[in-house]
Amino acid sequence: MRRVVTIGAPVMAAALTVFLLFTAEDMAKLLPACLFHKYTGMYCPGCGATRAVLSVLHGRFIMALRYNLGLCSLGVIGVLYYIEYAFGKKILPKAQWFWIVFGVIIALYYVVRNFVPFF
Repeated sequence: MRRVVTIGAPVMAAALTVFLLFTAEDMAKLLPACLFHKYTGMYCPGCGATRAVLSVLHGRFIMALRYNLGLCSLGVIGVLYYIEYAFGKKILPKAQWFWIVFGVIIALYYVVRNFVPFF
């Protein structure tokens, strides 16, 4: 099973990336606008996710971070977990305090980006 995951996950990720490169912008036009942002004028945690994915697909990683830091950090964590699983090396900390601090930082980011114009 480990071999299937180790080989299959990168192949599926590459296929998904190629698919999204050619279809993501057209599919993004079909998505509805965020109702939370429409009615409150504030960004929800999901706001910017589509723009972040499109930015990553086009190699604009800094812009992706500006659009949605949480989605980008979850993507990096997912890749690191895959590397841990595939190669049996410990990369990510397992301590509970690390994940609590990580969650607090992401939550603060989502609050701050509604009040600081840079975000």
